[in-house]
Amino acid sequence: MQEPTIQNLIDKSITKKTAKKSKELGYVLFEGQSQLNGDNIVAILVMNSTNEKTGNMAQLFIMNKDISPLEASRTKKDSAVCGDCKLRQSLGGSCYVSIFQSVQSVWNTYKRGRYSNLEIKDYGVLANRYIRFGSYGDPGALPIEILVKLKAVSINNTSYTHQWKKFPEMKSFSMASVDNKKEAVEAVKMGFRYFRVALPTDTLMKNEILCPNTTVGKSCLECGLCNGNKIKAKNIVIVIHGALKGRFKDETIKEVVETEIV
Repeated sequence: MQEPTIQNLIDKSITKKTAKKSKELGYVLFEGQSQLNGDNIVAILVMNSTNEKTGNMAQLFIMNKDISPLEASRTKKDSAVCGDCKLRQSLGGSCYVSIFQSVQSVWNTYKRGRYSNLEIKDYGVLANRYIRFGSYGDPGALPIEILVKLKAVSINNTSYTHQWKKFPEMKSFSMASVDNKKEAVEAVKMGFRYFRVALPTDTLMKNEILCPNTTVGKSCLECGLCNGNKIKAKNIVIVIHGALKGRFKDETIKEVVETEIV
């Protein structure tokens, strides 16, 4: 019997779970050198979100400090916050993030001085929050102690990194972002759980499930599975999406992977 494709498995329904809104607009958590290439970057935690997919999680934006996100992408200086990610729009990739909307807006607000500075010793004010590491930018660009502290004070977090080969220490709180089954196998060997982007014609491996947002309508806040290897859960797969999804190509899709039981 033919295996069902990912598209065959998608069956949407709706569930809702909410988090309390914060009175604070957001915080500057870091201004300094990128761990990826040494350029100046800034990390802003925006406290409220209207993103229906994620739910009202605090959203971490990691951006170039001295040039706008749009300019950074245009000039390929986004490597300071995106590293060698193959999905970078500046490289012709299929990244779903609308840089000209929320990302540029957060950077503009930062330049107007609207966000308060928050030192790591004061992260307790973030307790009882759900936090999304990297609404834009790779959390691997930040010093590890910031991420560890955010993880410690939050109710739960989501996190994804394309820099998993460089920073294996992130596996306790972050998913490895992988773009094909071969990378998935490698990530598991390194101790990561992973989040795989796939074409709708692809199939699932045995230790994978579709993102619950696409199957049962759960928000990231409700689901909470994309938080590293400290939980014993299956790996997550999502169909490529966004305005640039047509750019995505997985050349390994028809290959026999080393194992289908990742």
